[in-house]
Amino acid sequence: MLNYKHLAPFLLLLFIGFPVYSQNKTIDSLETILANPKISDTTRINTIIAGMDNTIMLSKAHVAYFNQLPPVFTKGLAMPKLHPKVKRKYQFAAGVYYYNTAKKETSEGNKNAPMHFDEAIKYWKESKDYKPMALAIVGKGAYYRHIADWPNTFKYFFEALKFYESINNESGISTVNMEIGTACIAQQDWNKAIVHLKKALPYYDVPESELRKSDRHSLAVIHNNIGTSYTRLKNFTEAHNSFLKAYYYIKKNKDPQAESIILVQLAQSSSELGKLAESEDYLKRALDLCNDDISKQGVYGSAARINYKNKNYDKAAEYGELSYSLAKKNKNINSQSGITSLLYKIYKESGQYEKALKMHEANIVIKDSTNLEASKNELAQQELKYQFEKKELQQKIIQQKKVTAVELEAQKKMALETSKNTLARQQLVYDFEKKQLNQKLAQEKNVAAIKLSSEKKTAAIKLSSEKKTAVKNNWLIAVSSVFLLSLLGAYFYYRNNKQKQAITVLEKNQIKQKLLITQMNPHFIFNSIQNIRSLINNRQNDEAVNYLGKFSKLTRQILENSNQNYISLAEEVEMLENYLAIQQLLYENKFNFNIRIEESIDTESIFLPPMLAQPYIENAIKHGLSNTTENGKIDIHYYLKEEKLYFEVTDNGKGFGTDEKVSNHKSLAMTITKERLVSYTKNKDFIVQTNNVIASDGSIEGAKVAFEVPYIYES
Repeated sequence: MLNYKHLAPFLLLLFIGFPVYSQNKTIDSLETILANPKISDTTRINTIIAGMDNTIMLSKAHVAYFNQLPPVFTKGLAMPKLHPKVKRKYQFAAGVYYYNTAKKETSEGNKNAPMHFDEAIKYWKESKDYKPMALAIVGKGAYYRHIADWPNTFKYFFEALKFYESINNESGISTVNMEIGTACIAQQDWNKAIVHLKKALPYYDVPESELRKSDRHSLAVIHNNIGTSYTRLKNFTEAHNSFLKAYYYIKKNKDPQAESIILVQLAQSSSELGKLAESEDYLKRALDLCNDDISKQGVYGSAARINYKNKNYDKAAEYGELSYSLAKKNKNINSQSGITSLLYKIYKESGQYEKALKMHEANIVIKDSTNLEASKNELAQQELKYQFEKKELQQKIIQQKKVTAVELEAQKKMALETSKNTLARQQLVYDFEKKQLNQKLAQEKNVAAIKLSSEKKTAAIKLSSEKKTAVKNNWLIAVSSVFLLSLLGAYFYYRNNKQKQAITVLEKNQIKQKLLITQMNPHFIFNSIQNIRSLINNRQNDEAVNYLGKFSKLTRQILENSNQNYISLAEEVEMLENYLAIQQLLYENKFNFNIRIEESIDTESIFLPPMLAQPYIENAIKHGLSNTTENGKIDIHYYLKEEKLYFEVTDNGKGFGTDEKVSNHKSLAMTITKERLVSYTKNKDFIVQTNNVIASDGSIEGAKVAFEVPYIYES
């Protein structure tokens, strides 16, 4: 499968369709015109731009033409008192030069590209050539996409999209949505990529006979990238259909490089659908069409993935290394990330662990440099901002239309009223209002006199009442304040005591757990040292050295874990394996052991208190197998039941006797471990199950100890 995070070589090249001389003119005829020293600057500019349009974008001839523009527009813009139309022509030419320079620098990875895009935007804005200005903004976003600067990528793409939508330019809307979709693919946001790429399709919804070669190329790019996104979403049927559409359009264009890339996609989707013969045919056709490093790198990557899926690891590694070498040569970070991840899997599954580790480390370094999550968040923020501003603009337009309509209606009414006999109408209104005003003044004098007398009496009564009320209120406020302060004081006193009690209980529990682990470690170390001493006394020097080496490793594990409340199940199992290996050496291999972990358990994600199982394993060896001289068995089993983790140790020894069950089997280590289990589970009735293993004839053929292990899960 091709690494879909880099499809820049397959992106449609963007260019401006300038108003120029007839496209039928040949390069030679244009050179003849430019050779005439008497032609005007306007003619020279038009001829240079025409020459650019008659050459392949960013070819040597194309670059040679746009490099002729600076002397012309520099001289022109330096002239004083230019006519506005002439000045616009020079500004337009400056924009053309800086835009093409920036496009060339983008393809070369030159850091000056953004600065020259800004120059193009400035000149085209001054000359009021807004469509090419928007295209320069798109180009700036494409540069930042090329260097994986996602915040700036989406910032400039959405700025261009808002402009194109404001003028309802379908071509521009399609182009920007296609660019945004491609950026989403680069940052692995497949669903968003499909949404934006499909938004780019309506512009091409015309009869096929009206499609130009560039239109077919764009359709192939869009359908190819949609297929890429469906592939990453594991929807291989939709992906295959999209690649077939892309191949249909690109085949008509007779473009071997693009055709090769889409054949690679078809090979991968056929493989995923189980059509292996069809996949091999597509891949062979793609390899036959390769004529450059970028195409080869993609095909090699796909061949590696298909061979990996079919477990042909030698071929997969060969093609993968070829693809990785070309990706490094092309300095394509995204491609390197994908192919190193694949090579890690290939080498790991084929047993080449050193090479697998090398690829894993390379992949980590590459991934750390891309900051994909930040880019996704930036895309979401830009989209929210874009949607908000779009909605706000629409509301303003609607509001403006309503205000305009109301103003127009008011103007019509005003004009109608003015046309009547305004003077007569105003005279009647004046007489009526004058009479009404005189009556109102007389009434107001009488009312004012009555009101003044009433207000004086009311004010006196109100003042007396307010004085009495103020005294009562002051007493009430004082009593309430004292009561409220008492309540607050009591509440804070109670809460402070509760917090102190909780902290005391927590500290006691933590001290108790640390103390229990501290008690256990010296006990275990003492037993192990006694074993070493016994070997030395018996002059078993080689065994003693071997035992001491394993014991030192185990001691280091215990010291590292003793201060940890929880360790992973993987670490616990590794410690038990080391411990049992030591015991095997001590007991002269009179027993074998087996540690089984249920397949559904992820040992790296489950964390449990350290050294819970060791005392019970020690007891099974020392007491359970005490009468056994050979063929002893210790079977350890971790399993999940109803989302609870259980530990179980079984031996094939003499089993539990009545007396031993009461005394001997209750060792200090097991007692401490039982206390730890009670502390972790907060269950005083915690049970460690001890049972004899009964054979079919009723005899005892061993003993089994089991208990629930407290654990936490971290994904």
